[in-house]
Order: sequence, then structure tokens, then C-alpha cells
Amino acid sequence: MKLWRKLLAAVTAGTICLGSIGAMLSVSAETELDSSAVSENSTEVKASKGAHTHYYGELASSSDGCAGWYFYCVGNNGVNYDMMGDPIADKYAINNGFVPNALDTASGWVWLGTNPPTITTTKVTTKMTTKTTTTTTQPSVPTVKEGSLDKGDIDGSGSLDSTDVFYSMLYIANTAVGNTVKISKEQITAADVDESSSVDATDVYYLMYYIALHGVGVNVSWDNVLAK
Repeated sequence: MKLWRKLLAAVTAGTICLGSIGAMLSVSAETELDSSAVSENSTEVKASKGAHTHYYGELASSSDGCAGWYFYCVGNNGVNYDMMGDPIADKYAINNGFVPNALDTASGWVWLGTNPPTITTTKVTTKMTTKTTTTTTQPSVPTVKEGSLDKGDIDGSGSLDSTDVFYSMLYIANTAVGNTVKISKEQITAADVDESSSVDATDVYYLMYYIALHGVGVNVSWDNVLAK
């Protein structure tokens, strides 16, 4: 059981950042830029709000608002990687060995941008307004509406694999930031593998552990895996 606790601590510490998670969740943003006229011989200095000095590859648990932070959220299922953050940041995390072993997960923010320059303007006589709207569509959990599901079999495929882990993590991340997730009660029950009445990182850990054991030929039951 000591090994379980170590693995659980590692998974819990590095998994499922329940804030904004990059391209995985829906994003809608509107930006307006207004450059007003400045009188002759005057100088105006503009800097981005929250601008700080950062270095490439700097890690943080949360963004400070500066442009250049990218969210990564990756899991090593022993065969390949589950990538649920920004694709660029996820690739950086994998290439830099953030999840070297099977069942490893990691999430956070990495600085991959450049520091915003200070902009000095003199004698501005034009006025320009730009409005941009960007929408990114999130991946969805395929709904299984009829019949009961085996514990952990969220996609109703009849087997437990990395796809079920992905959908469990996707459901947790979406619900944490208030997104509506179309998912059946049977799927939620299947995802709640420890029967705690909530789907969280602990359920993801148990599901990954169960899949890993069966993957190497250790055919334990759920009772054994969930035994305290």
C-alpha cells in the first residue's frame, strides 16, 4: 500500500489542473484596441497590463496574466501520451521529460513567449479600432444513453483503456470550469470508480492503475485495486 500512496501522491500533485486548460476547453474572447490621437511633440509609453520579465521554459502553477504562458496537461499511459493542454506546451513537456514513466502525469504553465516590448509613440494623428472574436471548440465525451456500464468503462466499449482515462479527465476539467458536459448518468457512475459520489483525480488514478496492472498480466479485481 505504500507504493500506492506514492503513486497517488505523484498523480494527484501533477494531474488535472482545474482552471483554464488551453485548447481542450471552449474559449471565447473579444479584444478591442483603440489608438487615440496624441498632440504634437508629446510622447506616450504603453506597456501590456501585468507585463513581467520571464525566461523561455519557466514553469509556474498559474499564469500571471502575461501573454506567453502556455498550459500543459499530459499523461503517460505506458504506450503513448494523453495530451489535454495546449499542443505546443504539451509537446514541450513531453520533449523535456516531464512524464518519463508509465502512469506519470503532469500539468502546469510554461513560458514559451517573448517579453512584450515597451512601445513609444510620438505625434499620433490616426484612430483605429480592431475587434477580434476567437472560438475554439472543445472535444466532447460521446454519450452512452442506455444500459448500465462496467466500472471505468466510460465510453461503453466493453474494455478499459487510455480512452476511458482521457474522457474521465476531460469530464473533470470541463465541470471544474463550469462547462456543460453532455454525459449520461451511467457514464458518471462508471467514472466514479471509488464510489465517492464525485468524479475526481482519485478516480483517474485508480482507473490508470487498474489498466496498467491488467496490461502487464496482473488480473486483479476492482475490490483489490480499491482496497484501503
